[in-house]
Amino acid sequence: MQTFWLIRHAHRLDFIQPEWFETANYRYDPPLSSEGFDQADALAQKFCQVPIDQIYASPFLRTIQTVDPLARLLQSPIRLEWGLCEWLCQDWTSELPETNPVDESIRDYPNIDVTYKSLVAPCYPETFEELNTRTSIIAHKLVQDNCKNILAIAHKGSVLGIVAALTGNDNWRTYDLPCGGIIKLVGVNGQWRSSIVNG
Repeated sequence: MQTFWLIRHAHRLDFIQPEWFETANYRYDPPLSSEGFDQADALAQKFCQVPIDQIYASPFLRTIQTVDPLARLLQSPIRLEWGLCEWLCQDWTSELPETNPVDESIRDYPNIDVTYKSLVAPCYPETFEELNTRTSIIAHKLVQDNCKNILAIAHKGSVLGIVAALTGNDNWRTYDLPCGGIIKLVGVNGQWRSSIVNG
């Protein structure tokens, strides 16, 4: 049996301060809001006693900040995986989103695993169909190593794409998962069932 926890990043700063975008160094890589940091701390407390063997996160700052308190508590490395990234929709971003440089992120978030190499490289711009293909590929790659307990912090589109890919239920792709929303997947012999834990 495998357990795969999928979590949408916590609340982001530009949701409440849209003007942040105008002066940011990395316009499409906002940090968490104060509410988001509270959500991240609550997430760490919620999962600190849950068996977790591997932690993955999208390379965007908001996902790293969401999982950082938990990774510190568990003393677990964070694997930055581009296959989990935001939907690279041209309507949302005018270019391939630039994220905080890894050396800066490592300084602030030392649990990042610098030896890990991303399994999937997304393309830009990305159609909805390409997002679905990407999330299906990364979903199957992450569960193929038979790790028993996986936790991934990602974005609404990538979380829902993974759930849809593993369960075979395309209705998940349009679910309105809130920031901090949690979906639990349990797989037995390649058959996956899902449940909403939060959100």
